[in-house]
Amino acid sequence: MFVVDDEPDLRLLVRTVLERTGHFKVVGEAGDGEAAIAGAEEHQPDLILLDLSMPRMSGADALPRIREVAPDSKVVILSGWDPVHAVERTGAGAVAYLEKGISPSRLVDELLVVAGVLETVEQAVLRAQAQMAGEPASAGSARRFVAETLQRWDAASDLDTVSLLVSELVSNAIVHARSDFEVSVLLRGHTIRIEVDDQSNVLPLPRDADVDDDSGRGMALVEALATGWGVTDRDGTGKTVWFEVPRFDNAPIG
Repeated sequence: MFVVDDEPDLRLLVRTVLERTGHFKVVGEAGDGEAAIAGAEEHQPDLILLDLSMPRMSGADALPRIREVAPDSKVVILSGWDPVHAVERTGAGAVAYLEKGISPSRLVDELLVVAGVLETVEQAVLRAQAQMAGEPASAGSARRFVAETLQRWDAASDLDTVSLLVSELVSNAIVHARSDFEVSVLLRGHTIRIEVDDQSNVLPLPRDADVDDDSGRGMALVEALATGWGVTDRDGTGKTVWFEVPRFDNAPIG
């Protein structure tokens, strides 16, 4: 990792946060575009974290030369510029555009995605999973797991809806599948996706419940409140029930 920003305090903060994770080693720093070009050529880092507004030579002006001297390095823009403006100014020269002020945990998560095999933030997926026992108490555990995961990723702005729909999918696994299950939380560029894997091949279907019915509205709620949902059969070993809702936090633009 090579960090480029004209603010020494920010460079120190980024270096400290990244190196504490154990996933990143900061091989160098620069405070302007000219030093960024020289450092990129010398170190050939896997990742370059680049500010756009800097003295002498801006990051926007330095980016084409950085791509020339370090063609295998992935450049991530971390700037006070609006991401849309950053994309317009720099074109396709970077793989991700993040605004300054992003939380340290979110910065680490985004950089871990970029450091992998995915090429753009729009394709990026952060994933967390938890195994749960097929018993009523697991419904609360599943809601807490999802809530804590989304809060850690700074993506919990529509948590009430997500928690309600998680309850419905988990109840389906407990009551109808009668099996242990796995809950997965996936964060994409513009969507939150929740998956529940169970060991039953019985597929859930939305139905119109009568006013006096105590149950039966679960999948109808999912259909009404989610932007998308579905069921995937796992070759006779069970199924995956999933739903997606939009992200209303500051989703990165790639």
